[in-house]
Amino acid sequence: MSRIHFLLQFWYLYKVVDLLINIGLLAIGAVILVKSATLLVTAISSISRYLKLSEFTTAFIIMGVITSIPELAVGISSGLEGNPTLALGTALGSNITDLTLVIAIPIILAGGIRVRSLITRKDALLMSVYAFIPFAMLFDGSISRLDGVVLIIFYGLYIVRLASQRTYFSKHENHIKKHEAIKQLIIFVLAVIALFASSELVVNASAGIAIDLNIPIILVGLVVVSTGTSLPELAHGLKAVSTHHNRQILGDVMGSVVANSSLVIGVTAIISPIPALNFDEVVITILILALVIMMFIFGVYNDKHLTIKEALILLSIYIFFLLSEFAVEFIHLAMK
Repeated sequence: MSRIHFLLQFWYLYKVVDLLINIGLLAIGAVILVKSATLLVTAISSISRYLKLSEFTTAFIIMGVITSIPELAVGISSGLEGNPTLALGTALGSNITDLTLVIAIPIILAGGIRVRSLITRKDALLMSVYAFIPFAMLFDGSISRLDGVVLIIFYGLYIVRLASQRTYFSKHENHIKKHEAIKQLIIFVLAVIALFASSELVVNASAGIAIDLNIPIILVGLVVVSTGTSLPELAHGLKAVSTHHNRQILGDVMGSVVANSSLVIGVTAIISPIPALNFDEVVITILILALVIMMFIFGVYNDKHLTIKEALILLSIYIFFLLSEFAVEFIHLAMK
């Protein structure tokens, strides 16, 4: 009996030590995340000055692609493994997270974000069109390889369109020299690597904590993993607010949505065509995405200002999204 008691004590001790290790890793990951995001914002500002671009354009083109790398990696892997539906769900779920959690928290901290440019408002409307293109392509039975090529062409056209708008945005007057730009480019690359490494550390540590505390695995997937793929955008948005680079927030979020809806899904479809889903599998995602985009467009066009009130509504929609996905999964499990 004493031997069993000893084993139980050893097991509890092991769980406590494991929990403490995960908490420590989470703290380390968070510190690296914040530091790398700080360097990233500074580097983007410097690169935009050297290229004579606005910060909005730089954030849209560079950060919009960079912060979609996790979704792109999932897309390539799932396509090679013959499970492209996973990539579709990841990309669409990330769009909802980007337009709710990722943008709402910086808005609250900034006390609201004003949208001064007509071009920015038009890009927001075009972003909403891109977000629903994958759904339209599914009506004929699948997102084929040809559809994938079309999506990538659409993304290329959008980048060209954005680049052509450089004269409509304000530029930095204090340009930097070439050697400083090269230095900032190196810092940018290293910061991106650190950003994703720390994001991975935070996600894994958080999942470990959830398991140690006996939190249901479904909640780990819905909360930790879905938020984890958006950690780069969130970290970048928070540091952009703290350093008064608010324009980078909209550029990053809108660029990520466009990249997820065209580049990520397009690459996946070329590797492995994405089959049509049952309507009941995507109806909640479609409705919530439509609601989020309507809220976003309303804020951008109506008062040209994304307020704290609107941010709180977006956060509420994000919570509802998580709860609804959990409810659907619970119903599916109950019916088995």
